[in-house]
Amino acid sequence: MNPLILILLVVFAAATRGEEQANALVAKAFNKCFGEFPLGDDEMKEVKDKSTVPSSHNAKCLMACMLKEGRILRGGKYELENAILMADVLNKNDHAATDKAKQLIETCAAQVGTDASADECEFAYKMALCASDEAKKLGVRPPDF
Repeated sequence: MNPLILILLVVFAAATRGEEQANALVAKAFNKCFGEFPLGDDEMKEVKDKSTVPSSHNAKCLMACMLKEGRILRGGKYELENAILMADVLNKNDHAATDKAKQLIETCAAQVGTDASADECEFAYKMALCASDEAKKLGVRPPDF
């Protein structure tokens, strides 16, 4: 499971069952951020296969960019309330998915923290690692794009 995709919830919130709305939001953010932080073929394969969390500088910054696009990361802070709101919006027809997304968001915010001011790219990477672990525990899969 690749949290690069989970990241838009958005990034954590978009980590649901692959509904079209979530897929479209993830794809739009991913395409914009990929233009700024391109990945090599091997890392793109990892992203598409959802096999591991890519760890290159560009991959980490792409994840941070996606969090910013989702207004989850602003001014060096992880906006927990925005992530939870996005979970509600993207999963409005699936209360079980909403609950799992919120649990993932809250767990990772508690484990990683909310201060990203030191290095937003590294922060996003740590969130992605946490999201990957928590998603496996909760049975959440990232949307396809």
